[in-house]
Amino acid sequence: MIKKILSALIISTTLLMFGCDNNSGGNNSGTPPEKPDKKIETDKNISDNGSEKKSDGETPVKVKAAQIMEIKIYYPDESGSKLVAVNRKIETNDTINKYLAAVNELIKKPQEKYLTDIFPKNTKVIDVKLSGDTAVVNFDKNISTHFVGGSTGEEFLVGSVVATLTEFPEVNRVRFLVEGKEVETLAGHMDLSVPIKRPENLLK
Repeated sequence: MIKKILSALIISTTLLMFGCDNNSGGNNSGTPPEKPDKKIETDKNISDNGSEKKSDGETPVKVKAAQIMEIKIYYPDESGSKLVAVNRKIETNDTINKYLAAVNELIKKPQEKYLTDIFPKNTKVIDVKLSGDTAVVNFDKNISTHFVGGSTGEEFLVGSVVATLTEFPEVNRVRFLVEGKEVETLAGHMDLSVPIKRPENLLK
């Protein structure tokens, strides 16, 4: 009789424990519960328009836009008696300043039939810099080695450069270099050891 009572108590206790396990919040499958979806964050280094932002401490590189300006340049007339002003448009940017752009335009063959091309073939301008009120223009060696004119030709070549650059109000004189070196003359006719002033006697 006592054995029957003990057996009944053990069965009742087992059933009671089993019922408690089923009602608990645990997961009997052995698989950990899924975590709630995490909101995906956007990359803070990407701007709204899709371009990459610079990291802290870096400044975005800004490229200066090209600018167009109208200037006067001077060519000898067909009779070789005066320098004549004509209007041209030049483009300047981060690497080409207005002085260099002006002389680059000057060494091109003139569009007007009544004007004369005075520069030797293949002449190039290396650079033009402003030092105080003096423009320092640096030509390659072709300006002297390929020069075929006489004293008048040299006077008008130099005069055309000086007249063109002194159109800029901040420029009063022009100094000439060839391949970065000071020269006394281009073709043996004009003294270029000193800066040259605006040639008012040649202007029409």
